[in-house]
Amino acid sequence: MTFNELIENVKGWSTAKEIDKASPLAQMLKLNEEWGELNAGKAKADKPKLEDSIGDVLVVLIILSQQMQFENIEQLVDPTQSGYGQYTPKDVSTDMLLLYGAKEIGLIASSLIDLIHNPGIINTRTQIQFHIRNLSGVLYKVAINEDTDMVACLEIAWNEIKNRQGKMVDGVFVKDSDL
Repeated sequence: MTFNELIENVKGWSTAKEIDKASPLAQMLKLNEEWGELNAGKAKADKPKLEDSIGDVLVVLIILSQQMQFENIEQLVDPTQSGYGQYTPKDVSTDMLLLYGAKEIGLIASSLIDLIHNPGIINTRTQIQFHIRNLSGVLYKVAINEDTDMVACLEIAWNEIKNRQGKMVDGVFVKDSDL
């Protein structure tokens, strides 16, 4: 499947599960959870976990973008469409990239806080889009450093969730096996 096809599949899945209408705040919890799993995959040199986690973070970013009602989500999460497509492997260490990604997650969180508590601040939604794009660029570079690619990682995640059943609990989709 192409990257755009996978993005559309994830969007359709989240719409069918009504996750696209849930709170972006709850989705941030999921983003932090999946980012932690990505870091654990790197720390334990567990390539399958690392690949799955890159895909899972992309799924979360796609859904967060849906919840924020952003247009052109593929441009936010596909670095080859937003100028991040040129990268030399190992130019920046994966450890440093993971730190940079954590910073971007914090900046998304900070902008969400502003959006909620200071709705008069201009460009807050644009800032969130910017940080989602940056985080996607980080994932792209991590994937290259770890000898994989984002399309393969997103396909791994898609194949895991496409038949997943569950329900919404306090604004978070919980799979049946965790209920």
